Amino acid sequence: MTRRTARIGNSLWKPALLMMALAAGAPAYAQWTVLIPDSYRGEEAIRAALDDLEEAGANFGIAFEVASAPCVGDPFVAQENTILVGGPGVNTATKYLQSEGKLTFDGVAESEGYEISTIATGPARVMALAGGSVLGDAYGIYWIRDRLLVNGQLPDINMRRAPALGIRYTRIEVRSEEDIRRALSYGLNTVYGENPLRLIPWNAEPERTENEVFRKRTRELAAYAHSMHMRFMAMGTDFTYHPSLLEEFGATLTPDDPRFWDAVQAKYRMLFDAMPELDGVTTFTADEQSYWGNYRTFDVMHGGVGCEWPLEKRYRTFVKKVWEVVVGEHDKIYFNRTWATNVYEQQARPEVFARIFTDEVPTKNLYLIPSFTQNDRWWFQDYNPTINQTPHRTMVVCETMDYHGGEGFFPTYPGAYFQAGLETMLDVPHSNLSGLSLDLPASDDWQTRSLTAYTVSRLAWDYHEDVREIARDFASIHFGPKAAEGMGDLLLRSASAYKYGLYIEPTVYGEFSSLPLIRVGQFNAQGYPLMDGGKAQMELLRRIYLKCKPWIPETHLYLEHGLNTIQSMKEGWLAFESALDRAQADEVSRALNATELLIRTNNEYVKTIFAYFAYRDEPSSENRAALETSCEKLRATADALEQAPGASFLLYGVDQLLLNAQLALKDLEGAVHLLQNAPSSDETELAVQKEEARYKTILEEFSGEAVKILHWRGKIDGTDVVRMKGSDVSIQHYSWDGPQVERAEVISPLPQHAGTVLVRSIATRPLHPFVLEQPSAANGFTVEILLSDAPGGGDWWEFELLFLDKSPAELGIRDSLKARR
Repeated sequence: MTRRTARIGNSLWKPALLMMALAAGAPAYAQWTVLIPDSYRGEEAIRAALDDLEEAGANFGIAFEVASAPCVGDPFVAQENTILVGGPGVNTATKYLQSEGKLTFDGVAESEGYEISTIATGPARVMALAGGSVLGDAYGIYWIRDRLLVNGQLPDINMRRAPALGIRYTRIEVRSEEDIRRALSYGLNTVYGENPLRLIPWNAEPERTENEVFRKRTRELAAYAHSMHMRFMAMGTDFTYHPSLLEEFGATLTPDDPRFWDAVQAKYRMLFDAMPELDGVTTFTADEQSYWGNYRTFDVMHGGVGCEWPLEKRYRTFVKKVWEVVVGEHDKIYFNRTWATNVYEQQARPEVFARIFTDEVPTKNLYLIPSFTQNDRWWFQDYNPTINQTPHRTMVVCETMDYHGGEGFFPTYPGAYFQAGLETMLDVPHSNLSGLSLDLPASDDWQTRSLTAYTVSRLAWDYHEDVREIARDFASIHFGPKAAEGMGDLLLRSASAYKYGLYIEPTVYGEFSSLPLIRVGQFNAQGYPLMDGGKAQMELLRRIYLKCKPWIPETHLYLEHGLNTIQSMKEGWLAFESALDRAQADEVSRALNATELLIRTNNEYVKTIFAYFAYRDEPSSENRAALETSCEKLRATADALEQAPGASFLLYGVDQLLLNAQLALKDLEGAVHLLQNAPSSDETELAVQKEEARYKTILEEFSGEAVKILHWRGKIDGTDVVRMKGSDVSIQHYSWDGPQVERAEVISPLPQHAGTVLVRSIATRPLHPFVLEQPSAANGFTVEILLSDAPGGGDWWEFELLFLDKSPAELGIRDSLKARR
């Protein structure tokens, strides 16, 4: 079998275990023969599984040698430890042992299930694997591999397993054959490939020619997935399109135009006519749209000038029109993700879901995919109530439960949460839940993504399995059997630490997101703090304060429980720290310390919010002292978090609160007055629009004098600031997802003297890029450009900067839009 160099996890304990065995006089290698039928020699799924089993064995001094099963009619006598792959219908050795009464199988009804029986025959052990299909046998080999990784040796295995959910997929696009192999190892049977926009032969260049390359590669990946007996689907968002499509049909962007639906159907007809190799397509119509370059998007559910169609009619029509092509014409599979970023549409409201998916919507080959929870961010949220509302089959998305994000923190274990949810959805008569997804990890480390994928892959087969055992098994794989119990216990407690340490229960009621203060590695700052002095941020914090005000002691109690949990985890860790390799022990220690600092910072942040508004509302000496103390504690713990080895977490919201609190302590009346008179978000946007209009006028008036200095292109999802000084260009991220810089071409250095920089937008969204601060001697002749993408997913921005050798005052524009301090 072909050996791979990929490392099995982050398992530094395994080589040490092998050395200990050798020192004790154990043989260097335990030998196992793997007998497979000749018909399996060409099966890629079997080859991949055996490759991975062989590689895992090498970590423990166990060798696996693959050989052919004996000829039909020949007896089989095991002379050495043997694994028989394939039931009696395909493996002659298995059939012989069964005929001799040495092996019995109850049989598996599901084609993807398998049964494993271990017997002793003289000095040898025989482990017989009988799957319901080739794919079932491949999954069985991976289970044998899992038991080896957990135990450090190959134990006797006697059991039957079959998937509880028929469709198990990853929503992460697979880009290589190795990705597909990894999906197989997690027990998946469906993978996502390229976006349809890259596969359709559009009647436009350069996209038509470019897409030929994407189709060729996609055919290769689809063929490889099929060789693994897995489904391969395209995945995109809607309604995304090339303008040539609307031109071809003379369609307008409104649901009440019949030609619009002709265009929608033509998109998917073109896709499957060009790519019959695809097994289906996944799409969704929420805010987070995926498109670029000349492609465009249209909000089918809310857009269309003058169109009065209600949401239910729009959504139902969209699904039916796509279904007619995908399933009706091409007999493919259609996954529809019902996600929406609000609390009142089909994602969250069962009555809206039921009004959309009436009997008019066919059920054949259609799978609807709500989120696991009713709204966003899991904690303090109901499980999604749209499951089991209609006869249409559903699947759920099992995301990693670490929306706090950041780097260097202890992983979040989702086992108990997902198990209870699956029991809620499946343990009812006539459940329509048919599948789930996991996010395929890029490597087998011990972080949240790998932990979640492992856990979900286990629950997809047996959702009643003991989640404590799953946690211990994961810990054993990555830290060794001696540390499995202790690390498993830490993993089990991690969810409580994060839920109670970071989430603020009273703020969740009625909200879409249950984590308003934190987003993916940062304490957010709302609005335009560089321009509004923190006005929008303080307004958010005021709302949080008022929601918590009746329950402040209880809010503190929950936060303290989270902090106490991580502290007890750190104490428990000391009892078995020595069971790990020093490098791994240091890594775990750093993660636990960083997590304690993150939770402590959040704890002090919330306390400071309460203290700030208590002082604003009642400026007594007692409240002033409480605010001063809170600010000192918050600053100290935030500084410690910022300096924590191996950790990364941005503090924008914390810093903004501390700034406004210091201003209040210095001059409360003046600080309140400053916030009251700061521009609102609407006023800020209006001021920017006026500046943008002035840019255009100036560029027209001085077109012969303005010198182009920078061409910039990148994806923006939130707020970022581009800075340019001379030939140096940088970008600083402030909120939401980080930027993806594709191009920052310096055409001419920014002169190191006073002047004016102007922005020329090529392709941007509101709030369009604008000059936050003009170059001057005071800032070292640095220009700052603020990029702030409106909510609704990121987008690609492209613009140019031009320099004019005139002062802002001469041109009638402001030299800075920054807030006054």
